[in-house]
Amino acid sequence: MKKTLAALAVLGAFAGSAMAADVTVYGIVDVGVKYVHSDTDVPGTDATDSLTMAAGNQSGNRFGLKGVEDLGNGVSVGFVLENGFAIDDGTLGQSNRLFGREANLFVRSAFGELSFGRVGALDSANGSYGLLGYLSPFGASWAGAVEFSTFYVGGARMDNTVTYKSPNFAGFNAYAQYSFGMNTKDKFGTEADHNDNTVAPVEGKSGDTRYAALGATYVAGPFNLAASAALYNWSSTEYTDKPDNGYTLTAGGYYNCGFAKTYLSAQYFDNMYKASSNATDKVGFASVGLDNESFKGWAAQAGFDMPLAGGTAMLAFGYADTESANSSDHENNDNEFTRWGTSVGYTYSLSKRTNVYGVAGYYQDKKTVNKVENKPETTTVYVGMRHSF
Repeated sequence: MKKTLAALAVLGAFAGSAMAADVTVYGIVDVGVKYVHSDTDVPGTDATDSLTMAAGNQSGNRFGLKGVEDLGNGVSVGFVLENGFAIDDGTLGQSNRLFGREANLFVRSAFGELSFGRVGALDSANGSYGLLGYLSPFGASWAGAVEFSTFYVGGARMDNTVTYKSPNFAGFNAYAQYSFGMNTKDKFGTEADHNDNTVAPVEGKSGDTRYAALGATYVAGPFNLAASAALYNWSSTEYTDKPDNGYTLTAGGYYNCGFAKTYLSAQYFDNMYKASSNATDKVGFASVGLDNESFKGWAAQAGFDMPLAGGTAMLAFGYADTESANSSDHENNDNEFTRWGTSVGYTYSLSKRTNVYGVAGYYQDKKTVNKVENKPETTTVYVGMRHSF
């Protein structure tokens, strides 16, 4: 009996403090099945098919805490602590970080908002400050569809980051962001061998990639627009060839004409790298063909979504054109990569917090490396359910 009373007292104290600090517990659980057909267009290699349980298709699975405290005189302080996990096997996401999706403390006043911690980059669709989640009807969801990571580069979550967000002026917000070290947790090396460099990067030093960006959003009437300009000061430890700084320029959004939303966006990038599955600094297409070298180019997306039979129908098209950023370092100077694709989808809400979805995406690549050309293609189909709380 005494233990029960003590437990109730602890829970009551926690509940009281949570109410005083306006703390919210929230999360998303998303799971489904994914079918992938992949043809590498390599002589002697058969196409492959797979059917798997897939987690976080529409939205990454997460559990979070967020809160705001009013300090008076128009000043408040708040936080976001957001964990990522895989519902299919229960493992932590973001390289086993406890709060890998976001860990953010901010101060808000009439002069704007100032944030410190691990957050999404401005040139991403992630977390509190990622600006580019509305460039396509598929957002940054259903990888393999016409969404952010399938056609655009950037999109990181970053450690040691300071972000400023201006007050809203007639629908307009300006942003500035700097990371002293994008990824000081992980050690360098490939997914297969983490022993290439056993010394973790040091925050604020050349051994870790640093990042700076400016951005803006405009939301008024039927318009929802965003733009960002980002600079990547690449690590001198990981990239021993000491590449030039990378950068991305991205802009787009949607126009709501009443019966449908029309999306249009584009990006230019230079000295960027293939994405890395072990969450090191490399930021780019998840399956781009130009391995271990920087590339430059441009990409664009267009699409629309509209209400249909109580749900929402989506359609989009994407194209990307890249080449080696340092072609003089490669034989024949002809390394190139293009991608075009399309995707269709439908979501239907069963309640305010639960929806089901079906999405199909197709893209074809054209790779030319040292005058050898092939055209791999990938088809991905998702069926699943998402629940938020």
